[in-house]
Amino acid sequence: MDQKKRKAILTAVELGNLTRAAETLGYTQSGLSYLITSLEEELGFPLLVRSRTGVRPTADCLAILPYFRDLERKLQQVEQVASDIRGLVTGTVTIGVFHSISRYWLPDILRDFDAQYPGITVHMLEGDQEALDAWLADGTIDIAFSSRSPGGSDLWIQFTEDEYFAILPENHRLAKVEAIALSALKDDPFILTSGDYDLPRLFQEAGFQPRIRWSSHDELTILALVKAGLGVSLLPGLHLQGDTSGAAVLPLHPRAYRQLGVSFSSLADLSPAAKRFLVSAKGTMGIADREY
Repeated sequence: MDQKKRKAILTAVELGNLTRAAETLGYTQSGLSYLITSLEEELGFPLLVRSRTGVRPTADCLAILPYFRDLERKLQQVEQVASDIRGLVTGTVTIGVFHSISRYWLPDILRDFDAQYPGITVHMLEGDQEALDAWLADGTIDIAFSSRSPGGSDLWIQFTEDEYFAILPENHRLAKVEAIALSALKDDPFILTSGDYDLPRLFQEAGFQPRIRWSSHDELTILALVKAGLGVSLLPGLHLQGDTSGAAVLPLHPRAYRQLGVSFSSLADLSPAAKRFLVSAKGTMGIADREY
């Protein structure tokens, strides 16, 4: 089975569009379609559902994609080990990150890594915790930068604890207190951060379920809604490094945190490039090297 065909279907599924996939791989659209059609004929079943809005994988395609990804990962490892033997440090790493981590951590991490390994390319996918867990499980990414997921990988390296803060409109009745019990907000309309796995734990510990009125993946949107007086919210400190004027930012009592770090499926299965990225990122974040 030709590697070009596997790469064609993986890229088409990832981008959901044949034109963009062809541009990414350097083919004409007809050339890419020929590769995919040829692979479908070789396998004996359709791989894509085509429509005016793009393409999506068939159920049979979803069943075989993890094996295609595993083959690509193993081939990359072979190429990278061969490069190491020849004294050349090359390769590709695919990481998954929270938007806030890509904004505040990655510039320093990528700067240090690029200075050490200019021949290694880093691809980034941004998503919430659910997306990162899924991408890590099916091999789409090598390493996830996120909070610790209850059902996630056991291979976890903590980088820091990120404190949660209550976010209130400036004219809220509790805006001037020094710290606030989460239960004091049980009757307020709540603006939820979608995909934050740590929030249900905090609400369970506080003994109530919030009155969710709005939800968003974007912390800037949540801050804007709070400033407009549409409700209250909880945001971790990493989301609050920008301008928070117009909102009251209060620590919780008792204080609450989430763990931020990196996870990966298997150290043995990480490519040489991914292992180098992991060690470099730990160095940038001031994490002592150790066995895991």
